[in-house]
Amino acid sequence: MPKYQPLLEKAYDRKDKEEVMSLYSDWAEHYDDELGDNEYVAPQRAAALFAEYVPDRTVHLIDIGCGTGLVGRFLVAHGFENIDGLDLSADMLAQAGKTGIYKKLIQADLTAGLKIADATYDAVISVGTFTHNHVGPQGLDEVLRIVKPGAIAGITVNGDAYVEDGYRAKFDQLVKDGICTIVNERDEDYIIARSIRGRVVTLKKT
Repeated sequence: MPKYQPLLEKAYDRKDKEEVMSLYSDWAEHYDDELGDNEYVAPQRAAALFAEYVPDRTVHLIDIGCGTGLVGRFLVAHGFENIDGLDLSADMLAQAGKTGIYKKLIQADLTAGLKIADATYDAVISVGTFTHNHVGPQGLDEVLRIVKPGAIAGITVNGDAYVEDGYRAKFDQLVKDGICTIVNERDEDYIIARSIRGRVVTLKKT
């Protein structure tokens, strides 16, 4: 039996921002343990693909929905060092801060607009944020606003949410509006023990 209260089952049924924040406050201390026990491989897979499309390891990048820093650990393993992290939960950010990975940690609500200037970052990665009952497809507008023209955005979406929650349609609209192009998209394992797949979409801002 795990030495923590399992909360993964509750992650996809939050009704509003307050419920999401409460969940991650309760979850922060044992998040890595539970996700590890469930073979959460999305951070590892996403970071590896991101590294293929961002050869310059000195870029100033931001990890959106960085949580406890799981993605950051794999980015560092690929040689990236100039990384900022953003998350809604102060408790998750506190855990991320312990890793020593991030140059800056930002607590912010992606759906409320970020206090980050246009075209601040050279690249962006996000894993675990775009899923059921969290940010929603509209958050992609802010993600792309804060990166420079030509920037790579590596976005991993929960596979079940990809079509039914409107992400596929949102990506199509962003391309149609000339905001970005899709340079790669593919299915990957997401949470192996739960048989959950993910859609990894690599965008290039125009």
